Amino acid sequence: MYPAGRANQLAVADYPLTTEKFSTSSDVEIVSGNSETIRGWYLQAKKERGHRLVLLFHGNGSHRGRRVPWYDLCSSIDVDVLAVDYRGYGDSEGRPSEKALTEDAAASWKYATQTLGYRPDQIIILGESLGGGVSVKLTSMICQQDDQPAGLILVSTFSSMLDAARNRFWWLPVRFLLIDRYRSDLEIPHVTCPVLQFHGSSDSIVPLSLAQRLHEVTPPQSKCGAAKKLVLFRGTGHNDILDRNGKEMQDAIHKWIQQVEISESLH
Repeated sequence: MYPAGRANQLAVADYPLTTEKFSTSSDVEIVSGNSETIRGWYLQAKKERGHRLVLLFHGNGSHRGRRVPWYDLCSSIDVDVLAVDYRGYGDSEGRPSEKALTEDAAASWKYATQTLGYRPDQIIILGESLGGGVSVKLTSMICQQDDQPAGLILVSTFSSMLDAARNRFWWLPVRFLLIDRYRSDLEIPHVTCPVLQFHGSSDSIVPLSLAQRLHEVTPPQSKCGAAKKLVLFRGTGHNDILDRNGKEMQDAIHKWIQQVEISESLH
């Protein structure tokens, strides 16, 4: 479940293809859980802190240094980015587990709101694949505390890790073997902010049916009246969704943010 990409050091200055697209780039350290340090990058689209921050949670492979296309997309729509590596990933300390990743997500949210100073309604939480499970849990926790992010974007993610494991390892009794279950299907009904989903119709790792199952149990409308949305890309798999559909995703996210802002202004 956690084929983590490790690195001794992931200084953002060593990634000029990313830093050249942002006005300001810096390395961050965040204390999570029992005093373990996770590390990440804070990227500002302009010299001054922007109006929107994307809190980015990546999939179960590699690390933040391999997420350049996501930074490119965020730069293209002028939003700031906080990208973190979970425990055991990149140059972050510790070992990954569902409990650890949940704590890492909560610590990242706290860093974004308290240290960086973004209001909750300025932050868009974005998760791809495993990061979708992390993002849904975090967003559910925030919304149940009577707070609300600007929105939740889910990419190539599942209704639950249990469903994804059953699909991939159909011959195994996964319900007895699986410890980390990431029950997004039980968490997303508590999400009150706008939700935007992307999925490939040819995804063999997380089949489209699991995305549709998650979409079905997502509240029809957010608290501000924005309708949930699922965008499908024909002929697209699990790992090529951004490479094949980057411009379409860029346009869809930009338009969605504008629609969310209109809905907020009406409420």
